[in-house]
Amino acid sequence: MDSHGEARQTGPRAVDLRRARTPDVSIVACGTYDFLLSLHVVLASPDIDYADYDIGREWIEAARQRCSARDAGALATLGHYLGDGRPGSLHATLISLVAQCPEPRDTAHFLDWLAQVPATDLVEALLDQDGLGSDWPDLLHATLASVATDVGASERDETVIQRLLARYPADLRSTVSAVLRDPESARAELIAALRVWDEAVFAAERAHILPMLKREAAALERQRGELPTDRFLKLAMRGVEWQRPVGLHAILFAPSYFCRPAVFYHFWRGVLTFCYPVDTNRLQSETPAADPRAPSEEMLRFFEALGDATRLRILRLLAEREMYLTELSERLGLTKATTKHHMVRLRASGLVTLYDRDRMTYYALRPDVARRAAQLLDEYLKLGPRR
Repeated sequence: MDSHGEARQTGPRAVDLRRARTPDVSIVACGTYDFLLSLHVVLASPDIDYADYDIGREWIEAARQRCSARDAGALATLGHYLGDGRPGSLHATLISLVAQCPEPRDTAHFLDWLAQVPATDLVEALLDQDGLGSDWPDLLHATLASVATDVGASERDETVIQRLLARYPADLRSTVSAVLRDPESARAELIAALRVWDEAVFAAERAHILPMLKREAAALERQRGELPTDRFLKLAMRGVEWQRPVGLHAILFAPSYFCRPAVFYHFWRGVLTFCYPVDTNRLQSETPAADPRAPSEEMLRFFEALGDATRLRILRLLAEREMYLTELSERLGLTKATTKHHMVRLRASGLVTLYDRDRMTYYALRPDVARRAAQLLDEYLKLGPRR
């Protein structure tokens, strides 16, 4: 998702998506991605993060109420594993597992498959966090093998367990330890809560969003056929420039209704899963406009982003040089959460580019901001191209 890293000491370099072998690219319209992303949206912090999503606070709070009415403890369980900001909560995502599920990949089949998938796969997805080191998967599998031995708990190799736990922040270690020592209980608890969310909330949304996801995927597929691969990847990543890691062999694009205007992406076992927002202009075109002279959603989003003093200050800072979120928040005198909220809007409006390099992200000003502003205004006023 739009995220941040620590202060950058050296200048950034452009990411060349054409390096090495071109990865296989697939575009899928699958409601299971939105099923999972709707949870990430609902589990966000209400203070700032609700404002990061176009779905709106009203829908989020109503969805939370429906889920809690079905099972009072389901949201706490989901937050414990998927991240709700409380101490000890993981920040896991299951979106990379969706492509591993055999067809059909609808939510019901995905949850049934999740109940049968090897425990090591699920544990790896749950415990994957930033900053664990390149050797983390090997250490994790060694730890799971140690825990799974038939000898008594007192004879288990605690050394390897403690070595793995040391990779995590102190507040997460008890949660990680519980998942390692009893992955089946963690699986059962998580799947039960996911079924509650599906029955209480997502089932009512499925028929509404699936046609939109299919139209969006078809539109992106058409663009793929019209553009060279490097230009297509740049367009499809919606303002994110992502460094290609060793072992990347496939990129999967999945449209999302609920994540608008943010993007969610996760690299796992050689595959980058990139969930991108449904185009707001396409959503707008489905509803007849009351006023044919009404400005487009793209135009409104663009100038709304410019119509905020803090965001203008951010653009002025980025005109000097690229910056990490930490640097921006310090220069602005704002919290990282508040600054990130502004950066989500600026990226979604096409004003900044988010660069992801070695799991560190920083921002750069788009070089064509002034020209794009003039173009949008001229198109709306029907003055024709600028001289």
